Amino acid sequence: MLLIWGSFLNVVGYRLVHNESIVWPRSRCIACKTTIRWYDTIPIISWIALRGRCRTCKQPISFLYPFIEALTVLIGLLALYYIPLHYLPAYGLLCSALIVTIRSDIETMLISSLVTLGLVPVGMVCGALGYLPITFNQSILGALIGYGSLLIIAKLFFAFTKQHGLGQGDLELMALIGSFLGPFGVWITILVGSWTGALFGVMYILLSGSSRSVKLPFGPFLAFGGFVAIFWQSWIIELMHNWF
Repeated sequence: MLLIWGSFLNVVGYRLVHNESIVWPRSRCIACKTTIRWYDTIPIISWIALRGRCRTCKQPISFLYPFIEALTVLIGLLALYYIPLHYLPAYGLLCSALIVTIRSDIETMLISSLVTLGLVPVGMVCGALGYLPITFNQSILGALIGYGSLLIIAKLFFAFTKQHGLGQGDLELMALIGSFLGPFGVWITILVGSWTGALFGVMYILLSGSSRSVKLPFGPFLAFGGFVAIFWQSWIIELMHNWF
């Protein structure tokens, strides 16, 4: 079931940023537009069997398809292990939205507002009804801090460099994360996302030998920070309590 859900999230991640319906038409090759047969849509297995190429036109099929499917399985298993059953639907929705943003941001450096700002009210309602371990007020505050903190960083970055370092989608993504995880979750997400993004950027420059500035999508790193906050926030709080 998790693999099937991952396959669906692939469809959502691709079609939303291309302004296409997520339910129609059936899956088709991006290159030749041929409708894909059912036996070529089996998650991961079909991609391996086809050696990552379309059966009809032999054009490459993005690695993102098996990657997102495998990632969905991993996140789903972590959710089943770490998240209490009462909170699982709300966190499951957030995790799905984060996976969709990873898919679209890696491929196009775009994040659909439908899966970020569109779900912020859902996070607030879940907080109010007790489907999240935060209150309604914490959800509102988290969304405001999440969006506002990245907005300030983006303004400061532009003031010093005259370049845009963050996109509008990144700000909206943090509003989503804040609405589900609250202010402390925002702090963990930005901290982890910033450090992992910086580390990845440095490694990329060293391995590629490029001396020019590298433009990388920040959404996947924020999503990774969000996953860390979802699964290990309580452990981080306990660790900080013991240290301080």
